[in-house]
Amino acid sequence: MLRPGFLTTLGVPGYRWLLLSGVGVSAAFTADALATGWLVLQLTDSPFWLGLVAGTRGVSQLVFSIVGGTIADRMDLRRLLVQNNLINATLAIVVLVLVVTGAVQIWFVLAAQVIAGFLGALNGPANQALLYDVVGPSRLLNARAFGFMTGSVTRIVTALAGGFIISTIGTGQAYGLVALGYVFSASCLLPLPRGGELHPAEAPLRSLVSGLRYVLRTERIRELLLLSFTTEAFGFAHQQMVPVMARDVLHVGADGLGLLSASAAAGQLAATILLASFGDVRRKDVLLLGSALGYGASIIVFALSPWFATSLAIMTFVGGTAGLYDSTIATVIQLTVHGDMRGRVLGVYVASWGSNSVGSFGLGALATVVGAPLAIAAFAAIVCGNTLRLIPKLALFDPAGMEPGQESTALRV
Repeated sequence: MLRPGFLTTLGVPGYRWLLLSGVGVSAAFTADALATGWLVLQLTDSPFWLGLVAGTRGVSQLVFSIVGGTIADRMDLRRLLVQNNLINATLAIVVLVLVVTGAVQIWFVLAAQVIAGFLGALNGPANQALLYDVVGPSRLLNARAFGFMTGSVTRIVTALAGGFIISTIGTGQAYGLVALGYVFSASCLLPLPRGGELHPAEAPLRSLVSGLRYVLRTERIRELLLLSFTTEAFGFAHQQMVPVMARDVLHVGADGLGLLSASAAAGQLAATILLASFGDVRRKDVLLLGSALGYGASIIVFALSPWFATSLAIMTFVGGTAGLYDSTIATVIQLTVHGDMRGRVLGVYVASWGSNSVGSFGLGALATVVGAPLAIAAFAAIVCGNTLRLIPKLALFDPAGMEPGQESTALRV
């Protein structure tokens, strides 16, 4: 049953435009992941190259994300996001033309991933900071849950459409969905007012150093970011190997790959509807570690399943736990961090998303030696182990347990 506060966030001025913008990004990202994964397999027939391409994007995002967080602290966030989304759309059109004309080569795919990683490094902290500015702290978890809900529906539709386009028309044409998604996202941001908290008094380099010092000296933030890096690098990395699982283990084509992606999105949708119905959750610490542990365990089960129908069912659990984890960790970080450091800490947090793709490089290398199922299961076991390590520190991840002024005190540690 939906609770009374379920829809309150939708009444916040500007949030609905942000929500629609997120729909465009979700569509673009889903179509890009499907098309690029299948394209790399067509060009190289190698899980190693699949991991390398993903790792290239991850390294780019990892390197530039901290700088992106510093930029988010001092720029008009809306303008930055609009410009970057349009650049992403242009890049997708270039890839489409190269694939359709038969001129695409693996080196260009690698170069495109470097650019996409750089843009993601800027967009991630800006999106996170703009959402906080629009909805405020009390509605943040509900807003994130709504974002994942709409994103899940978009992923289901886009995954099925992308798989159909790839299998019936061609891989290149799927990049048309990518371009459309980014253009739609940019258009939805235009009605928003200028946004972004400026800190012109502090030089950019000094701002960057102070942000890193704050992360390293504040145990709550340090452990949250370590959890994020580990879960991304060893858990979310499995997403890059799903094309290999679909083709070589489950013996299905692009349509089957689309169904696997859609099943994960359906699980995420169900979980985030439940989360949004609560409006807010008191024990965010329990939800965070519980969802992280469930995510790692469900990936292990997926990796060891040789049956397509069973794998589809398992992917709903993978998507559901991923949705709960993603919604909660981003919320806990923003509620824990000192306001003046928000953009810079979010930059480090978004850098952890890059470790997802960096981990994919190692996963792809391991998969060439021991096979994709065993490699995915081994990586997911690391996620479970790290989460179990944090259970004795559960109280660290409860923003409600912080004493007034504790955030500010952390700056002087």
